[in-house]
Amino acid sequence: MINLSNVSKTFTLHNQGSAVIEVIRDVSLSVAPGECVALTGVSGAGKSTLMRMIYGNYRAQSGEIRIGDLDIVRSEPRDIIKLRRDVLGYVSQFLRVVPRVPTLDVVAEPLRALGVPAVEAQGRARALLTQLNIPERLWSLSPTTFAGG
Repeated sequence: MINLSNVSKTFTLHNQGSAVIEVIRDVSLSVAPGECVALTGVSGAGKSTLMRMIYGNYRAQSGEIRIGDLDIVRSEPRDIIKLRRDVLGYVSQFLRVVPRVPTLDVVAEPLRALGVPAVEAQGRARALLTQLNIPERLWSLSPTTFAGG
C-alpha cells in the first residue's frame, strides 16, 4: 500500500547563503496493507521528514512515493487532500489534542467528521487501537499522557 522508491529530500537555507542540506538520500521502503512498522533512528536522521513526505506536506526532490496507485511526488494538491480524507492519516509526535479528550475519541474523530455514526466510529477506533497494541486501560486517558516522539 505504501511504496517509496529512491526518495531524496533537501532543504535550502535561504537565510544562510542558500546553503543546501541533504536530509534524505535514495530511501526505498514498502509497507504492506495491515502491516505495522516502526520508523526508528537517532535525532536528525530524517524520520519526521520522511513521514511528512509520505503525508504530502513536503515534496521529495526525487523518487516516487506511492500510496496505492497515487504517486504523492507528482500529484496535484486536490488529489493529496482526497487521499488524506479517504485513506491516509498522520499523527505528529507533537500531538495537538485537548488534554481531557480520551484516546478512543481522538482516534474516532476523523471518522465522525466524515459522517460515520458514533457507534461505528468507536468500534473502528477500538479495532485500530487493538491492532496497534495500545492497552485498553489507556483508551480512556488523553493520548498526551502516553504519546512520545
